[in-house]
Amino acid sequence: MSEIKPRDFPDIWAFARVVELSSFSEAARQMGSTKANVSKQVARLERSLKVKLLNRSTRRISVSEVGLEIYQHAVRMIDEAKAIEAKLAGLQTGPSGTLRVSTSMALGNAHIASLLPEFMERYPDVRVVLSLTDRYVDLVEEGFDIALRLTPKISMLSAVARPVAPLNYVLTASPSYIQRHGMPGTIEAIREHRCMTFGDLGTAVTWNLQAGADTTLLKVESALTINSSQSLRVAMLNGGGIALLPTFVVGHDIQQGRAVHVLPAVRPAGMFGSHLYAVYLQNQFLPQKVRVFIDFLIEKIGERPYWDSFMDKTAPLATRAIAPSGSRTPADLSADGSVRAGW
Repeated sequence: MSEIKPRDFPDIWAFARVVELSSFSEAARQMGSTKANVSKQVARLERSLKVKLLNRSTRRISVSEVGLEIYQHAVRMIDEAKAIEAKLAGLQTGPSGTLRVSTSMALGNAHIASLLPEFMERYPDVRVVLSLTDRYVDLVEEGFDIALRLTPKISMLSAVARPVAPLNYVLTASPSYIQRHGMPGTIEAIREHRCMTFGDLGTAVTWNLQAGADTTLLKVESALTINSSQSLRVAMLNGGGIALLPTFVVGHDIQQGRAVHVLPAVRPAGMFGSHLYAVYLQNQFLPQKVRVFIDFLIEKIGERPYWDSFMDKTAPLATRAIAPSGSRTPADLSADGSVRAGW
């Protein structure tokens, strides 16, 4: 692939409009150009990059695989160009542009999607694209502005990781299961119960359970192993047994009485680490759309997440102070890219 030069920027703009509208004619109309001129621009960009960006036929236009990758980068370039133009013209009174966010299926379905309407109402000039996936995404290659990550370790040297909320975990079961099998009175008594675990292998797992100053590593034989916290929750609610789940998945069920908090004095360690992090690319000038989105999440979730309200009277929270507004510096990351202790 050849090097992109400044003279290619108008052609990149034209290509992006064709992809978005799936039409040379409509792209030309909206750009105040002609179909022939827009077609020449796209063809010139293809020659410059030495790749095929669009698949053309008499009936339809489709973007090629490499063309889709180029388009994702192009949109980011266009958003930045618009922000610069607005800044120079003194017109940027608030955040704008397209905000691309990636997060897990469980967190996105349970909480992030429901928060977005309020965010969009507050910032009407920001368009949001939310992508739900449980795989690790590359911010640069896939064109994301922010990844909301549930992980014990952040391993991106070029990224900034800002804590948004603490992650807490509970042992939980359905009321019907407890009625049939009784409530365990101690950690050791859990061994006598049917346990369900998160994972892929279906082998024995070890739960890290803390009660006061004492920590117990409890090896449990899993009666059911599921690699989705959402599906594990469903199995638990239907009487499958005792499960260790994050409170953002099951907190509302406990609050509403659909699930029982087992051994509320015990604080388990969990599979997703201690915090929800907002990860974004290191940038001296953090885009307003990124900054306000992170601030919004901290405002709505923050140091004491609303899904943990049931724990106020039953168990200690593993909360830590959330950093004040503003981007983090590279010094906040360890040499291997992981978040420093205390964050």
